[in-house]
Amino acid sequence: MAVRPALVSKSLHHVAFATRDPEATYQFYTEKLGMPLVHTENHLQQDGYMRHFFFDLGDGGCLAFFQIEDLGEEKDYKTAISLGSGLPIWVNHIAFRLDTEDELAQMEEQLKERGVEGLWEMDHGWCRSVYTVDPNGIMVEFCVTTKPDEFSQSQEEALRLLRLPKEEIGEDERKEESAATQV
Repeated sequence: MAVRPALVSKSLHHVAFATRDPEATYQFYTEKLGMPLVHTENHLQQDGYMRHFFFDLGDGGCLAFFQIEDLGEEKDYKTAISLGSGLPIWVNHIAFRLDTEDELAQMEEQLKERGVEGLWEMDHGWCRSVYTVDPNGIMVEFCVTTKPDEFSQSQEEALRLLRLPKEEIGEDERKEESAATQV
């Protein structure tokens, strides 16, 4: 019996996060970042409700948020996915792709003009990024791959590095690790 090839995802449909403040989330993603709000659902469930809303990423995928009340959540739940889990803010984040360094510079200027504060840049060697934090405490990155040959690896090499014991990490990997903690 022939084995069929595995079906793989076509692209990202959406990724969803929690928000306590849908209006601030709307203002940040639509008014400051320029992502149109394309769908909202409101549902009553038992004694509570949920609001689920989606922003277009420009490629058919969406970024979505949930506002919930009285659906079993803890009273003091955190929306900051990294900090709320006891991690550095940069661990869990959203990275949006830009195609050129000119676009990255334009995005940085647009963010400043629209009142986004707390911007910082980082050169990772194979890409350059501009970072900020959304109203929910989620780190947002705009990233342009500047050296695609340095980012691209064979599956074998990526897997080898994924399984590399900590004791065998070389100086190059240690520098990357150190740079990432400065964000």
